[in-house]
Amino acid sequence: MAGISLRGIAKSFRDTPVLQGVSLDIAQGEFLTLVGPSGCGKTTILRILAGLETQDAGDVVIDGAVVDDLPPKARDIAMVFQSYALYPYMTVAENIGLPLEMRRLSAAQRLPLVGRIMPGAATARAGIAADVTAVAE
Repeated sequence: MAGISLRGIAKSFRDTPVLQGVSLDIAQGEFLTLVGPSGCGKTTILRILAGLETQDAGDVVIDGAVVDDLPPKARDIAMVFQSYALYPYMTVAENIGLPLEMRRLSAAQRLPLVGRIMPGAATARAGIAADVTAVAE
């Protein structure tokens, strides 16, 4: 993971200011928790960081580069939503591994039956399983 900086982030929804001059630095490998009451802007900060929301002012910096104009996919950031964004019919491990499967496996390798015998699929799936185990531990 790269270092992340938010510099003077501001965001309003219509006439309601939600974030005003939010700045923070998260070093590579550092763990951070955002805590606060409902409606204080935690999710808005995460959505801006991931590129799902555009800030009104300030910069988002990832690994030393300003990423304000990059789409969410190019930022390589993921987030888990608070409300039912997980698939209830999947195990915890399957929910953790799904984004990795989407990134690391081709469309053909993701097919239910044929995908498992596609070249490289077994190696990729083993790597995904190892990464899921490491994160879960």
